[in-house]
Amino acid sequence: MTGLNAVLWLLPDQNDQRIKPMEDRMKRKRMLAAALAGVMLLGTGCGREEETEEQTPSGTAVEVTEAASGPMSAEYSVTGKVVAVSEVQVFPMLAGQVLTLSVKAGDQVAKGQTLFTVDTATVTSGMGALQESYNATKAATDRAIESAQIGVTQAEQAVANAEALLEAGAAAPQDVTKAKQGLAQAKAGVAQAQAQQAASLAQIRASMDQVTTQASLGTVKAPCSGTVTTVNLVRGGMAASAQPGVIIAEGGKVEVQASVAEDVYMNLQNGDKASVLVSSVSDEPVQGTITELPAAANFQTSLYDVSVGLPAGVLPPIGAFATVTFYTNRRENTISVPTEAVLTGAEEERYVFVVDEAGEAARRVTVETGLVSKTSTEILSGLTAGEWVVIKGQSYLSDGAAVRVVDGAGTSADGEG
Repeated sequence: MTGLNAVLWLLPDQNDQRIKPMEDRMKRKRMLAAALAGVMLLGTGCGREEETEEQTPSGTAVEVTEAASGPMSAEYSVTGKVVAVSEVQVFPMLAGQVLTLSVKAGDQVAKGQTLFTVDTATVTSGMGALQESYNATKAATDRAIESAQIGVTQAEQAVANAEALLEAGAAAPQDVTKAKQGLAQAKAGVAQAQAQQAASLAQIRASMDQVTTQASLGTVKAPCSGTVTTVNLVRGGMAASAQPGVIIAEGGKVEVQASVAEDVYMNLQNGDKASVLVSSVSDEPVQGTITELPAAANFQTSLYDVSVGLPAGVLPPIGAFATVTFYTNRRENTISVPTEAVLTGAEEERYVFVVDEAGEAARRVTVETGLVSKTSTEILSGLTAGEWVVIKGQSYLSDGAAVRVVDGAGTSADGEG
């Protein structure tokens, strides 16, 4: 192999995108040095057998990343719960045994659909007696009316007779007047009998209607369309008005409720975005929106119950748990590094290790930190964007220590293990 070929063989592939910019520069530097060394060896005699000795890489192996610039915010994650936006509680209006139960939690129901029925035997048990009383009263009053109408017929005949006698000169005018008075009284008797019948039957009918209305309460229907979230009844069990028999999420709309402490609550606003992860549904979070902030803390927990709306089409099951991440104190232009890069020294000093351009030495840099998110820490002073910060192996370093930059697999920038 000629010296030129050796140099060409050792040059790195310019299209290899897997090597970080810094690692690429380091690799080129080392390879160029190796190539020059190879040329020098070839110059001493091509026929001489080369003797090579593998050198052990020096320096502490570290992984690095660039100090990034851009927006950042503090993150606060809590466990929330999927709830209905609007819940409608359906109470049994009639106590009794549950005869039928046609829904269960999770079912979709339409307005007017029968949810369950309750035994109405206790209510309707007196209906037979009321019906008998109605029939008997009607029969008795019908006879009274019929008798009064017979009196009217007789009174009408008496008036006709009196008028005929008066015309024949056999009766006085007062006799006709008296007969007509008797007819008026007979007609009044019919009207009175009819009124008594109407009053008596109306009273009985009102009682019957009341029973019918109560019996109708035994069939309980959905007051709205939506999703059944809770069923507190069992078929054959007893229904009572003390608790709702069925709870419906009106329209099937859901949201997530999460409770936060006061320091977080004070930095939230309606319309702010929040990350919502319902692990029972998906491994990927969705972006929610704060829809309601309470005016006061929950009396029992002293926390603030925040409502977070979900994107259209996202309908996790009601009752599912969710991890909600709120973002506060958002800042647009920051420098940040992975949180694991920041170490703590004496008297709470915060510091990181920065690798030089050659990738051969690390220096300790004191930093001032700011916001802390789930993965990153804001650097207020001490670093500039683009500097290479040690994220693995930093605990083994001291100021000025020799380092060897490796990738996540433990391979150094020059390809050695």
